[in-house]
Amino acid sequence: MSAIKNTLARKTAKAAAKHTAHGTASKLKRDPVRTATLLGLGGAFGALAGWIAGRSAATASVSTGS
Repeated sequence: MSAIKNTLARKTAKAAAKHTAHGTASKLKRDPVRTATLLGLGGAFGALAGWIAGRSAATASVSTGS
């Protein structure tokens, strides 16, 4: 049963990745400046959120003495 779940999960992930890539390429062809701006802002906000989460996790582990 586990092998079936893994196979389905892999196929689903592959399909989602293809769908995302196709949508991004399509939007990039229609309006490249807007798409690049939105992708850049999304990446910047994602990096900032990851950095903040990493700092808060590091601070929490230092303050608890772990």
